[in-house]
Amino acid sequence: MKNSPHKILSTIVLLFFTTLVFISCEKEKNTIGIIKVVNSSGQSMGGVTVVLNQQNTIPGTDPIDNLRKTGVTDATGKASFTYKHEAILDVSVNKNLGNDTYSGSGVIRLLRGKTEQITVEAVKQ
Repeated sequence: MKNSPHKILSTIVLLFFTTLVFISCEKEKNTIGIIKVVNSSGQSMGGVTVVLNQQNTIPGTDPIDNLRKTGVTDATGKASFTYKHEAILDVSVNKNLGNDTYSGSGVIRLLRGKTEQITVEAVKQ
């Protein structure tokens, strides 16, 4: 049985569009916030507890679930957090070192599909 030119052309067009659909379905990039914690001398601080949380909401609105995340900075003073959506979050950092407590705060704006980084200075209280 011979294949007609119409069948061959239809098959080629179908393969082309199928390939195009799979190539164009690129996975969405993660929304990542990186918090770097430094001391008053600008040196990185490892082992600092970092909390990201939703800012106060407008009265009468419900807070969004799963925005509060806690992490600990690594040896380079960085903690990384991954979110699905954009958000504006309060950042608080805290570390107890002997009898001393170091803390600081800031705000980070996460943009969808991007990596944002801020530096927070933890000062002795």
